[in-house]
Amino acid sequence: VLTEAGRTLGGRVAREATLPSLATWRRVADHRLFRLSGYENVEVYRESEMDPDDVLSAGVSDVVVATGAKWRADGVGRWSPAPVPIDSDAVVLTPDDMFGDALGTLGTERRITVFDDDHYYLGGVVAEHLAGLGHTVRLVTPAPLASAWTAHTLEVEAVQRRLLLAGVEIQPSRAVIAIGRGVVKTCCVFTGSEQTQHADAVVLVTARLPVDDLYARLGSRRTEWDRHGVRSVRCIGDAWAPGTIAAAVWAGRRYAEEFDTAAPGDE
Repeated sequence: VLTEAGRTLGGRVAREATLPSLATWRRVADHRLFRLSGYENVEVYRESEMDPDDVLSAGVSDVVVATGAKWRADGVGRWSPAPVPIDSDAVVLTPDDMFGDALGTLGTERRITVFDDDHYYLGGVVAEHLAGLGHTVRLVTPAPLASAWTAHTLEVEAVQRRLLLAGVEIQPSRAVIAIGRGVVKTCCVFTGSEQTQHADAVVLVTARLPVDDLYARLGSRRTEWDRHGVRSVRCIGDAWAPGTIAAAVWAGRRYAEEFDTAAPGDE
């Protein structure tokens, strides 16, 4: 039995595939959905968010929680281990807001700062997406290049080219240290020299937090498992530890191989 909280199956892959240059990533979800459609012993329920009572009364023996992760909106990331000061009136978004109604409230032709402290692909993609919507976009990153980790995937030159052609202003080796109403304060990562610039909104691409409340709440009711016939509850993928899409795929595969073993472990 597969329950999906929303309408669309595929999790973060389905959402991110709507962003510039990532459409082909949809195949990661499409392949698995195609395979699932061929199994008569798989039941799929959409728009079926589960709470602990739902899970315990479902009549299943083994439960997998794969509820994903959400992007932090407090600035915590590689550069800053503590939240950065954010004015209560400041407009602060995360990559999760690229897929909802939050962008519509900004209006058009706004000046937006994207703080890329993730250094993988998404910071650059978000900046390009916003520029394509007509906004004036500035990408700030503590790294020497936008989406610097893509140097390992041989994409970094293409990323810089796409951003520059889209009109994105790249400010490398700088970090966001405070966000106010209509302004953002950055500093040089080498000298500490500060600069305040206008920003109608700031998008923080920093760190993610696991969405593990369902897993935690089920764990707090461990004494009820036997009565409901529940043998095991496992948390996998981004809900256990936010990582890459490949890591999430592997987590699902690994669970399938190990869930009925006596003592699955990490050795």
